[in-house]
Amino acid sequence: MRATDNRYRGERARFELAMRMIQHEARTGTIRYFTDLSDDRIRKLYTSYFKYDETTPVKRRRGKSPTQIAPLVQNPDRVLESGVFVSLLRANGLISIDDPPGPVLRGSLDLGHRLCQCYETHLLVVPDPVLSFEWGWNLLLGIRRGDELGITRCEECLMSYVYDLLALPHRACPACLSLQVPQPENNGNYVSSMV
Repeated sequence: MRATDNRYRGERARFELAMRMIQHEARTGTIRYFTDLSDDRIRKLYTSYFKYDETTPVKRRRGKSPTQIAPLVQNPDRVLESGVFVSLLRANGLISIDDPPGPVLRGSLDLGHRLCQCYETHLLVVPDPVLSFEWGWNLLLGIRRGDELGITRCEECLMSYVYDLLALPHRACPACLSLQVPQPENNGNYVSSMV
């Protein structure tokens, strides 16, 4: 094996992850975060492989990734969908309960592929999903920061769900609301640690 083979293998792996993320309509900044490719290279990849391909229509989102958390927890359906995605993130090692916030994401091709796998699985298991790849990325960052979003467990149905740490009063469990389970008075008995 020549020394250059290893360099090209690493370059190819970064291109493969970038292509996978472009298919999910990830923004340039998100792709750069995981692959360390320049903005120009990412745009050229899109232009070369996706822009004129009518069989796989891919939109390029402009601007920065979303940072607001309100759309992720604005109603019970969104909270449930966010909870499914967070469960997939936990199962794939992108969020750690024992060692918060979790593994270092920047420049990690493996974790970038895991994020893509979480999103692809999410699309398969959630009927009519609203969460886009970029909103999933925002959810991952919000949970890892731990300053606005948290995970709690309902004492009635034992389901874990995402909630807004700054909202007062805390909203009721989205699963119980969906199933119309009678809600007890909010006595502050919610477990606020990551469950």
